[in-house]
Order: sequence, then C-alpha cells, then structure tokens
Amino acid sequence: MLSRNILLGAAAVIATMAGAQAADLPSRKSAPVNYVKICDAYGAGFFFIPGTDTCLKVGGYVRAEWQYTPGTTQWTVTGAAGTPGIVQAAGAMNTTGTEVRGRIDLDARTPTALGTARTAVRLRAANTSGIRNTGSGNNAAISESLGSTTGITIEAAYVQWAGFTFGVAPENYAMMPSMFYTANPWVGFPNGMKQLAYTATFGGGFSATIAIEDRTDMGYAAQTYNHTPGNGYELVGNLRVDQSWGFAAVHAVVGNSSYQNVGTAGLNGAILGGIGASTGAANPLLGSTSQTGFGIGATVKFNLPMIAAGDAIWLTANYARGMIGALMSNGGLNALANASGRRLTGGIQRTDTAVMVTSGSCAVLCTIDQVTGWNVAMAGVHYWAPQWRSQFGTGYVEINPPTVAVTANGGGAAAMQWGKGSIWEIRGSLIYSPAKDFDIGLELQYAQTRFNVQNPTAAFLAAGSPGLSNNNWTTHLRIERQF
Repeated sequence: MLSRNILLGAAAVIATMAGAQAADLPSRKSAPVNYVKICDAYGAGFFFIPGTDTCLKVGGYVRAEWQYTPGTTQWTVTGAAGTPGIVQAAGAMNTTGTEVRGRIDLDARTPTALGTARTAVRLRAANTSGIRNTGSGNNAAISESLGSTTGITIEAAYVQWAGFTFGVAPENYAMMPSMFYTANPWVGFPNGMKQLAYTATFGGGFSATIAIEDRTDMGYAAQTYNHTPGNGYELVGNLRVDQSWGFAAVHAVVGNSSYQNVGTAGLNGAILGGIGASTGAANPLLGSTSQTGFGIGATVKFNLPMIAAGDAIWLTANYARGMIGALMSNGGLNALANASGRRLTGGIQRTDTAVMVTSGSCAVLCTIDQVTGWNVAMAGVHYWAPQWRSQFGTGYVEINPPTVAVTANGGGAAAMQWGKGSIWEIRGSLIYSPAKDFDIGLELQYAQTRFNVQNPTAAFLAAGSPGLSNNNWTTHLRIERQF
C-alpha cells in the first residue's frame, strides 16, 4: 500500500511539472481569417471589399444567339446617270449568323456624407459571324463576312454621387425596355452615352434629370453635323414619376443641326442626305448653316399583376426635327439603317440624315433644311407560368425629309433625294426559364418598309422604281445565363 501511494504521488508531481513547463513554451496560433462580409445595404449580391467600407457586386451574362433571315435583293437607287441597279441578289446573301457575347458587370458603392458614391463598369465582348457581322455602306459587303469578328464594347463606365453622373451611362432620353432580340422601332443606346448629368429626386416618386451628352454617341449624329464648332453636345432632360402601377415620363433633347463648308473638297451630297453625290471647291459664301434641332416624347409603363405576376406593358410616342436619333438608333439592329437593312428588309439601303440640301448648289451656295419624323410603339411581357413568358411588341416609324428643288445640286441624278420613309414591324417570343436568370428563347419578327424618292430620274422611273418597298421576317434563338 505504501509503495502504491508513493508511485501515485510521484506521477502527480511529474504531470504537474510537465504542465508547467509546457505553459512556458511559445505557442503557434492560427493566422486570423478575413471572411467575406455580406453587405445588405444596397440589395442582394453585395459584399464588403476586405479592409474597406466599399460594397461590391459582381455580375454579368453569357449569351449565345443564332439568327435566320431569308435573303432579299439589295438595290441601289442610282447608278450611272440615275439608273437603278442590283447590289446583290437574294440568292447571293448569307441567311444565317451567330453571335456569342460575354459581359462583366462591376458595381461598387461607398457611403459618404452626401450620399452613396457609386462606380459602375459594364464591359461586353462579342464574337460574331455571318449576318451577325455588321458591314458598312451600300456595297458588296452586304453578303457579310464569312469569318468571325471579335470586339469589346464599354456599355457603362460611370461615377454617380450626390445626384451627379459622370462618364458612360444609359441615355437619358430612351425609356423603352431593351428586351427584344431584333430591331426596335424606337430609340435605344445599348452602348451607353458619354454624359454629365444631374438627377433631382422629389417626394411622391417624382424625379427630374438634366444632362449634357456627347452628340457623337447618338444615332445619326455622323451625318447631322461636320466640322461645325459648338454642336458636339446636346442637352437632354426628362421628368418622371414612378408609382406602384408603373411609371410615366416626358423626355426631350435639343441640339444643333448644322454644316460648315470648311473642307477643300466642299460638300458631299451623300453626307447631307443626297442620293447622288455633289462636290465642289470650298466656298466662303457658304459659311455655316446652323439650325436648332429637337426631339420630344412620352413613355408610360403599366404593371399588370391582375393578369399575371410580372406582366407589364410599355407605350411610347415621339416627334423629332433635325434629331431623328430621338426616333431610332443607327446601330446594326435598326431596320432603317444600312446594317439592319442587310439583315432584315432588303430593298434599297436607305441612308437617312438629319439635314438635307433643299435648293441651290453647294459648290456655290445652297440651302439646308432639317428632316422631321415621328413614331409610336408598344412593348409588353406576359407570364404564362412562372417559368414560361412571352415578350411582344409592335411599332411604326416615319421619316419625312424636306422638299428638295428639282434644280438642287445641279439637277438630274444629284437632285434625286430621299422622300418619306417608313417601317412597320411586329414581333413576339416564347421564353423558357429552367432556373432564375437562365433563359432559352425563340423570337420571330416581321417588318415592312415603304420608301419614296423626290425628283426621280427618267431612268429610275423607266425601271419601275425597284427596291422602294419590301418586307421580310427574321427569327432568333437565344440562350442566356445571367449571374
């Protein structure tokens, strides 16, 4: 018994001594971990950038799209001596095209004493082939490239703070949704607009925006002015009210429609909307012709939850004088623009401009007047079930150039100018969403164009005025996954 007690006591002493020595040894602790912290102040998806008070959201999408459009014969209005000709026969045109897009969205927000400072960037890269490539001009490129092209576009890159917006941001005139796969009979700026804007927010859902925007980003700007000081910008404003039923807005744009003869080659009738070409030496008598152009419109949206959750309808109407970019964009998906004409309606490749030569000869002295136009359009969405929806729309655009004298630019083929032009279209889609932000959609569009010319040549009339009216349809299959 005595021996056992001695052994147990010795073991206890040794254990105590070992524990004391271990306490004196340096310990190796795990390094602290900086876990991502959720930031819910600005909605779902934001998290704090470690070590800062800035919240960041990362998003974007991947889109794959296939298009089929039957070929339609492409015409020129005038060839030699005003004789019409075929640029490309329907059988020689590409009828299919593919486009794959990827977009990255970054949205960073930081609280300040004067409100949230927001920085947003959206970069889009696209690889296209066939009729999804956009050519240029009225030439044999109508058949489109058989190869693939890749480009990167800045959709947005702006800073917002204390009501101000600086950089490339969504246009302040356009109010209709970007929800369709094909051409829209209204203005749209998917690439954003360089701007300096201020938005004031009032009570009751009312807000107002005033902005100075870069004219070169607006549709049809390249033909609207050339080398004229002071008209590189335009003033844009809107007044809007947002309510539970939807929103209503009035919007307007004002700027210069002008031209100055400063080039040694004089004026080019194609730049000023002429079908023929007129060039001449620089003439100091011409100087600068400047007029104030404008566009004004109204847009309204109605939410329709009484039909189905998520249902809505948009309506818009617009009028423009010298600012036809307020009616439609000149991007590749607009049906009155060159690129779109190759894709959709065929016929004559119309080139509309905001100003036209109406009398005289620009090699000596000429008069320039503005083009007017208007549009009405509708868009809507209906949910057949939570995973199934349809998007539908229709619209009409009309362009009315001023009257051109028979003797303008020396008469003959040079006096042959664009007359009234219009497009009417309707489209619909069926979209299946197997998961949130994952769409598989099929869209079908029909479009009809009707063109006129002023002062047609005898050769043009004798040929039966070909290519002035046409119609066609196009279909798109799109798979898109947003994140």
